[in-house]
Amino acid sequence: MRRLKVRREIAIGGCAVSESNEPVHTRLAELAAPYARSQVVDLGCGAGPTLRAVSKLAPEVSLVGIDRSEESLRRARIALTKHSGPTTEIVADLSDPLPCADASADVVLSYNTIECLPDPHRLLLEVARVLRPGGRAIMAHVDFDSMVVAGAGTDLDRRVCHAFADDVQGWMDHADGRMGRKLGMLLARSPLTLVSVEPLLAWSTEFSGHAKERIGQIRKALLSAARHGRASVDPAEVEAWFAAVCEADRLGGFFFSELAFIAVAERPSEEQLISEDTRPARDGRVSRRDGNQASGRSAAA
Repeated sequence: MRRLKVRREIAIGGCAVSESNEPVHTRLAELAAPYARSQVVDLGCGAGPTLRAVSKLAPEVSLVGIDRSEESLRRARIALTKHSGPTTEIVADLSDPLPCADASADVVLSYNTIECLPDPHRLLLEVARVLRPGGRAIMAHVDFDSMVVAGAGTDLDRRVCHAFADDVQGWMDHADGRMGRKLGMLLARSPLTLVSVEPLLAWSTEFSGHAKERIGQIRKALLSAARHGRASVDPAEVEAWFAAVCEADRLGGFFFSELAFIAVAERPSEEQLISEDTRPARDGRVSRRDGNQASGRSAAA
């Protein structure tokens, strides 16, 4: 498992869950760069931290950011000012068909976005359409239901963290705090071929940087949930939890971790599709993609 200690980062204010210097952006760029020959698309790009990381490794490639927030796209445009290749920012809802041509992208990226969609499989169908044969889908998501924050007592801590994982915030259409661990299966059930799934652990013993930002997001989201009548913990409990976290930091016992999963899948190339058309079946026959069977080697006798 990759383990990266997170210390004293500079967070980008206003982004729902993503920061420019989270290690996950660098890892996504590393996975994308070998396949980024002409175009990389980022779904739910936010302020552009992943695209900026890709730009450092593939400075000439065309970068396309898609998000339904015009403000996020404005910030992404600024973040990519120094990119040598073309950049495009598109306002779109990912619940609709993607505004991309068939077989137009080498790589499609997404981080902490797919849980917000009521029908993630529909998006993956669109990703398969947009990818060129041999292209890669690289999807990453924090598994919010496995987040660890030291400080509060067991019952309160569980209820607060699980409430955050399950909360459908105002800017979300859907929430699934266990999406990180589900990514591999989602891709395996899509038209794409699952290549790999890897974990990436971010952790900190200091109440600063990403850890402080995330805990602040938890507090803000649950207080907002209480104001809008959708909370499973009341404001006094949220504040008691936050006070316990601050006290743990004062005593030197603070700890935070969150686990993300990165799933990589490929659109099969024409050669792979042809090969699969005549893949061996378990009974020795040759099974074709049309469901019919032809005689294999064992039938010769």
